[in-house]
Amino acid sequence: VLEWCARENRACLMVIARPYHMDPGIGHEIEVDLQAYGYPILWMQYFPIDDDLLQWAFGEDIRAGHIKSPFDIRDVWPSSYSSNTNEILWGAKVAARIPWVACVVRMSSYECGMDQPTYTPVQQIVERSGTLFFSFQDLDSTKPAGSVKIRVETITHYLEKYAGTIIEKKKAAMPPGCPLLPTA
Repeated sequence: VLEWCARENRACLMVIARPYHMDPGIGHEIEVDLQAYGYPILWMQYFPIDDDLLQWAFGEDIRAGHIKSPFDIRDVWPSSYSSNTNEILWGAKVAARIPWVACVVRMSSYECGMDQPTYTPVQQIVERSGTLFFSFQDLDSTKPAGSVKIRVETITHYLEKYAGTIIEKKKAAMPPGCPLLPTA
């Protein structure tokens, strides 16, 4: 998906959520509704972790000593006690760095107390890069069919309006030699 988006210079969305949000009964198939508008969806749990891609995305921070590896989140979250929380924060970091990820959709459920303190840092990491950020919180407390439809339409409106600019700005900020692009 990422290689295709890079080659075609097309936007995709990353869903940042806990694994159980992939269940249609819990996640309400929000990603399916977004994909129906033609936007490829990446779940952070399935983001490619090829060494060349991660070195391209995180290499400057590693060399500068800000982080020790591409998976290091201590620069944004010093207390990593939960692997799911770590994944969520790492997902925000990687989405912010990959030019073709033009939008992040954050899903969370009402009773997930470990997610509460990550709402603000995740949003800040994503938005600081110029990437669109939308969240669906408290997914288990309601039957949000009507509100999901309206929000999906809002997300796609903003993607249609800003995705090209987001991609170009993020590409301009990244180092040369992206392994997702064919070499000339």
